[in-house]
Amino acid sequence: MTEAVRPLDVRDLRLLHRVRRDGLCLYAQLAYTRGPHALQTALLDVLTPGRATHTLVARLPGAREMSAVGQIAHDLGDSVARVGFVGPADFVDSPVFSELLDALTHEAGSRGARNLIAEVDEDHPAFESLRRAGFAIYARQQIWGWQGRPPPEQEHDKLWRSEVPADAEAIQWLVASVVPGLVLQVEASPGRGRRGLLHWSEGELRAYLDLERGPRGVWAQPYIHPAVEGIDALLAGFLRRSSEPDRPTYLCLRSYQGWMAGALERIGFERIADQAVMVRRLAATVRRAVAAALPALNHGRVEPTTPFARVLAEPPSRPRT
Repeated sequence: MTEAVRPLDVRDLRLLHRVRRDGLCLYAQLAYTRGPHALQTALLDVLTPGRATHTLVARLPGAREMSAVGQIAHDLGDSVARVGFVGPADFVDSPVFSELLDALTHEAGSRGARNLIAEVDEDHPAFESLRRAGFAIYARQQIWGWQGRPPPEQEHDKLWRSEVPADAEAIQWLVASVVPGLVLQVEASPGRGRRGLLHWSEGELRAYLDLERGPRGVWAQPYIHPAVEGIDALLAGFLRRSSEPDRPTYLCLRSYQGWMAGALERIGFERIADQAVMVRRLAATVRRAVAAALPALNHGRVEPTTPFARVLAEPPSRPRT
C-alpha cells in the first residue's frame, strides 16, 4: 500500500458524506439488494475490526480534491473477494482510481483471497479502467427484474423446497455440471448453508436457486440443468414462493444459462443490465519438483508387480534322434 492510500479513519467522515450517493457498486448482488451505502458500512469498519468489508481512502499529494473511497467485501478464509464500492463514480478515469484499485487488490491478497472480482456494465467508463488495472473478463451476465403480483397458484404446486445442510453435496454436483470449469476456478461454490431453493425430479437435483434478501430486493442466482422440464412453471413457482409485494425480484442470468431468457420474458421479467464479470488474479499456481524417496535406494525392498519370466537368447536345440 502506498503513502497515498490508507485505511479509513474518523478524519474521512466529510469525504464519506460527500461520496455516499455518488459512488459505483461493483458487486451486483449487493447493489440490487442493499445499494452502495458506503457511509453506513464504512463506519462499521472503523468501529468493528475484522468485519467482512474493508474500506480504504486514496488522496493524491497536493490535490485535496482528488480523493476517493474504495471498499472490498471478503469473508476471512474465502478464496474470493469482491470490489463493493468505489466513489466518486466520475473519478474512474483518474490516477487516484488506479491507485485505489491497486491498494484494494493488495488488501484482498493480504486477507488470503486469491481472486478479486468486479461486476460492471460494459458501457460504463469503469469497464476500461478495470481492464487497464489488470482485470479480465471471465463471464458475462444479465440482470433481469420483476415486480408485481405472481402468477396464480397451480394445483399441486410444490416444485421447490428449502435448502438444508444435507443438500450441500448434491448442490456441488449440479453446479459442476452446469458451470464452465473456467468460472469454477475463480468463484466459490454456492450452497454453504444459505437459504436457497431446490427442485428435485426423478431422484436427481435439477435446479438450485441461491437466494439473498435485502431492503432493496430479492436476488436469485440460478443453477438449472438444461434437461429440466417445465422451466416456465418452475420460474413461476419461484415467484409465488419467494417474491415480496413491496420490493422487486432480481435474477442474475449468466451467459451459460442464456437458454432461460425466453422463459423469463414469458412470465414478465425485464432485462435491465448487461454486465461483464471481471477478475484480477492475486495468486498463481507454481509448479516445482518435489523430491521423493525411492525405496530401493533407502535400504528398502521393491516388490515386483509382475512375475519374472525366463527369457532365452536362443531357442533350445532339439535332441538328435
